[in-house]
Amino acid sequence: MQSIHLILSNFGLSEIESQIYIASLALGKTSVSQIARKIEHPRTATYFHIRNLRENGLLKETKKGKLLSYTALPPQELITRLDRQVTDLKSFLPQLEDLSHIDKETPIIEVMESRKGYFKIYDEVSCLPVGSMFRVMEGQAALEGELNLLTQEEYTIFFTRILERKIETKGIFTDESLTLPKQKLNDENYKLVSQRVWHLRTLPESSFNLSQLAFIYGHKIAFMFPEQRLTVTVEHSEIAKIFIAMFDTIFMTGRPKLTAWKN
Repeated sequence: MQSIHLILSNFGLSEIESQIYIASLALGKTSVSQIARKIEHPRTATYFHIRNLRENGLLKETKKGKLLSYTALPPQELITRLDRQVTDLKSFLPQLEDLSHIDKETPIIEVMESRKGYFKIYDEVSCLPVGSMFRVMEGQAALEGELNLLTQEEYTIFFTRILERKIETKGIFTDESLTLPKQKLNDENYKLVSQRVWHLRTLPESSFNLSQLAFIYGHKIAFMFPEQRLTVTVEHSEIAKIFIAMFDTIFMTGRPKLTAWKN
């Protein structure tokens, strides 16, 4: 239980407020007096903290006659709210990094040899500022390997964030790879894919036979090797500009696909 209090404190709840929230979950619809007894805290001081939790939407107040009752925000709704706060904070990361005094002449290179590297990249992409665009290029083998790496639940998180934040995707794929999402994703995730904003062009597999894939987002280029579960990210604004120019040049040679991945 102590770890739960610690997590809640990281999101701005005081120790007493986290105790009140957890007690309210256990008690269900309850009163100030019942909560105060549960946490062994003075009633007047408890009410002060209940008022803060109510104003922040973590407790719901109902009134019947003169009797006030309180109900805790369901845990899933709390998690969704906290996740959105974290996502919003991450979207400011490029601006915050621009304010830092990191040596801009030295690229930051990170190598990860596990599926955690993929999840980290997807997490960063799905937390880009609202209305952003990221670039992706991959062939049939790369896309098949990519779609086998994460769980359907993890893809749901990624695709949902992309939609909520109106992040657009500029992609270079092969004609042969376009059937894979329908085969590999469940119906819910395929629907989410079809609702995304795509700027999509294709090349023949014979000229674009890649078993690796690359993402370009913010100041980062991510190279992913699904078969080895290896990821390499390079963070450097000038290097990113070079890869964006190269990507856009290749993109112009592709064939536009306006109806791919539509229900």
